[in-house]
Amino acid sequence: MKHSFFKFLILGLVVSLTGFWSCSGDVDPDGRNGEINCDDLDYGDTLVFIRPGQNYSIAPLNSATGKYSSTPDGLALNTDTGVIDVNASETGLKYKISFTPTGSTQVCETFLTIGGVNYLDGVFIINQNQLFVSPVYNGNPDLLLPCPDDDGTGAGSGDDNSCDFDAENPTGELLEDLGFEIDSKGVIDLEETIDNGTFGTIPVNGTILDVEMYYKINDESALALNKIPLRFFYYAKLSDVPKEVLDDIEEKRNLINESTNDKNSNFRISNTVRPPRKPRPPYIVIVASLQ
Repeated sequence: MKHSFFKFLILGLVVSLTGFWSCSGDVDPDGRNGEINCDDLDYGDTLVFIRPGQNYSIAPLNSATGKYSSTPDGLALNTDTGVIDVNASETGLKYKISFTPTGSTQVCETFLTIGGVNYLDGVFIINQNQLFVSPVYNGNPDLLLPCPDDDGTGAGSGDDNSCDFDAENPTGELLEDLGFEIDSKGVIDLEETIDNGTFGTIPVNGTILDVEMYYKINDESALALNKIPLRFFYYAKLSDVPKEVLDDIEEKRNLINESTNDKNSNFRISNTVRPPRKPRPPYIVIVASLQ
């Protein structure tokens, strides 16, 4: 009788301890191995705009323990919490945000665009009539800028409700003072820019210019002063363009044009995610002649 009682008592203790460890997380009752539903990786919106003059951050709607990352480089992302400082991020770009839960190899993804303009990297050959470079709005080449038509060009053109490219800014410097020809919708006239002496009275082969363009857009940013860095190159012939410059352009364009994957797929891509690269500044390579 005693033996039966002690046997029953020991069995009860084992069951109790097993239940305790199960509740404490050492056993995965759902068999998910720390994985989450990728639908939960959500910032509530896919397009946000800067709000100058105030602290503006956004966080994932659902908190989870793990690591966050983003590509391309330029998103001010806290890798532990997923919080994004919008005002500190590079604008005009579409970012892929990835999340891996603690204790799992699962990778969930979502996409977020910081509103603004970008210029795609490229080579423009003047004697082949490749004379203009247009901005890309909100990371989508098919979107039109929300800028009313006006007859002005350059800094300060148009009325108070129109977009303003090469806008007045705290540095006091304007690109038009360097000879850049930019219209009220951000289109850069490369031939006029050369003729204005931007690369020298007689353009100097191999010249590289790093500049910043300030602009305002009549959208949800409420004409906030924004900026984008640009790097211009000038070469006499296409054969003069260094191979490393062409390679960089190809890599950066591939990065910008990365296709959207289904964020709901619990796919494991730890070995195939392209490492973050810097898409800025865009490279605008001006070539006078094909040969």
